[in-house]
Amino acid sequence: MTREKAIETIIKYFEENEEEFNSTIEELDSYNGYLGDDRYYNMDDLDEFYSGQPASEILTRAFYGRDDETWITDSHGEKQYGEFNPNRAYFYYNGYGNLVSADYKDYSCHLDHWFVESLIDHAGSLYNIPAEVEEIIDSIEEEEV
Repeated sequence: MTREKAIETIIKYFEENEEEFNSTIEELDSYNGYLGDDRYYNMDDLDEFYSGQPASEILTRAFYGRDDETWITDSHGEKQYGEFNPNRAYFYYNGYGNLVSADYKDYSCHLDHWFVESLIDHAGSLYNIPAEVEEIIDSIEEEEV
């Protein structure tokens, strides 16, 4: 299988298997920081992130944050998000370092050619790649050798 065909096949596989995609991209992120600031964390881990910090720090991050699950469209057609909700399952940081709450991980904007290229390049260093994806990657290596 050519590398380009393999990339297309892997993208299609992950489009149909979101949980496996989430797990794989988080493992790649743990290995090389692929996600940068776009990583989702369990809400239960929030205390660890702010251990030893003043309470005002977390309150400020939450006050200027938002909730991805609640929003309305204003009269200009723009989304207006609700307030940060600590009762959600996950959180991440927006571009300003403020907290964003969510019930679902959404890495869909990262499911692209660059992600799969990085996955292929680092597959030997990752432990939990789905078996189907490993087979596709192995078929590339066999042809290129």
